[in-house]
Amino acid sequence: MGGEAGSPFGARLRHWRRQRGLSQLALAGLAGSTGRHISFLETGRSRPSRPMTLRLASALDVGLREANALLHAGGLPAIYPQACIDGADLGPYRATIERMLTAHEPYPGMVLDGHWNVILANRACTAPFGFDLVGVNFVRDALAHPGTAGMIANWAEVAWAGLGRLRGHLDRSPLDEEKQKLVAEAEDALRGVPRPSAERGVMVCPTFHIGGELVRTIAMVAPVRSGRRDHPRRAPRGADVSVRRRRGPVLPPPRAGRAGRMNGRASGRPRPHHWPDWSAWP
Repeated sequence: MGGEAGSPFGARLRHWRRQRGLSQLALAGLAGSTGRHISFLETGRSRPSRPMTLRLASALDVGLREANALLHAGGLPAIYPQACIDGADLGPYRATIERMLTAHEPYPGMVLDGHWNVILANRACTAPFGFDLVGVNFVRDALAHPGTAGMIANWAEVAWAGLGRLRGHLDRSPLDEEKQKLVAEAEDALRGVPRPSAERGVMVCPTFHIGGELVRTIAMVAPVRSGRRDHPRRAPRGADVSVRRRRGPVLPPPRAGRAGRMNGRASGRPRPHHWPDWSAWP
């Protein structure tokens, strides 16, 4: 049963409750239950129902993906489907995103999933990176790649900001094993890299060594949403969790004078390498 002692549901519920800093009584108040019932769910003396599981997911503010995970841990079927980005169900979303990426040219633009894998990229990304970005993981192939440090003047600042952002994502999804691996790899890559003594606030944008000069960049990261609410209590049944975890870094230059550098076709000059602004990711 989903509530057996030591079962995935009891352990997962207890983990999220402690992660949110809630007592059993406090969680019970938010979920419309009793402290006794929450205790029974955690210890295995009660089995979770679907309505109670969804109320707990809402009270813990874990999102649709984790709501599905709680349902699964309790032996219940998931109610929020997850479709492949290449599937017919997400065809209209994909077409819209592809039009946005095309319209952003000549500047690089790409779409990443919740684990920083590039799933879509416009043609402008090919020249600066030298290869097709689709399928690349930006933590393993950028932040944790030793070759990146040589082309970014403020590498330490950018890399530590990126690691801080990764840790923040892991704090919000502490049971995500893939994020745990990514954080561990980034920490290993930055071992021995001096940490900047001063914080520069919200934005930390990379400054590149390009053709013997420094090129400063800016970056914008926009979450891609389906228009449906992603909270378990407010989301309609059948709301797809796939679109919610997409992010679209788009990388314009800081001044109009840099457009020629980005547009190799117009200027005949190579485009600079541009990595995402790690610190701006939500």
